[in-house]
Amino acid sequence: MLKKFNLTLIIILVLFWLSGCTLSPRFNQFVQITDDTPTAVAEAVVATPKSTFTPTPDWTATPTSTATPLPTDTSTPTPEPTSTPEDTPTPEPTDTPPATDTPEATETPEPTNTPESVSQAPPQPTEPPLPTNTPAPQWEYQQAELFHSPSEATILSIIVAIQGHDGGWIPGIRVVGTDPNGLITKSEPSADQNTGHSPAGADVVKSGNTKFEPQPIAVYITGSWKFHLETVDGRQVSDSFTLNMSEENREWYFFRFVPF
Repeated sequence: MLKKFNLTLIIILVLFWLSGCTLSPRFNQFVQITDDTPTAVAEAVVATPKSTFTPTPDWTATPTSTATPLPTDTSTPTPEPTSTPEDTPTPEPTDTPPATDTPEATETPEPTNTPESVSQAPPQPTEPPLPTNTPAPQWEYQQAELFHSPSEATILSIIVAIQGHDGGWIPGIRVVGTDPNGLITKSEPSADQNTGHSPAGADVVKSGNTKFEPQPIAVYITGSWKFHLETVDGRQVSDSFTLNMSEENREWYFFRFVPF
């Protein structure tokens, strides 16, 4: 109880210090009340020793109102007008130098005429040279005679004469023949004399210095045959020529070659 009293007293003192007002009458009255209370307690103690009674004050001290501080002047002070600086003297204008004479414009030379470019015609394409005819090989011998006449013979045997322009016999030349089946036959080299004649019973007599008989069997084969002359070492010395034969319409043949 004493602690509560002390706490109340401390609060009142603080409020008094904060408010700045006088609480003497109330404080004196409060002190008087508190002074009377112990006496009553003492008398009660004396009258009734067995029970102890501590009176509790039935009132609460009401703090006084705190004085509201007066409002402070928050107006902004008006600044004093600043002094306007005196006018600075305007500098006197300086003399402008006289204008210099502008040099007279020189005459611009007239542009010279640019010579017109002479357009040259593009060169004409050269025509390719015409192909030259390849000269035919110059054979040493040419065919001078081809004779044929009907025959009843079943064996094909061709009389061949290789002669000079004077009629003499030229030796060492072969007759080469290819049948329709592609089989090639070469005759014996020509002789330097007459070695054969036309078949027996022929109306015309022909003589030669070699003869051509196809191998392996000297028979007629229907189709196109091809012939030419060559030397014994295989060099062709005449142009080739063709001859059509028939197994049914057989004929006998005579060839004659002479030099060019």
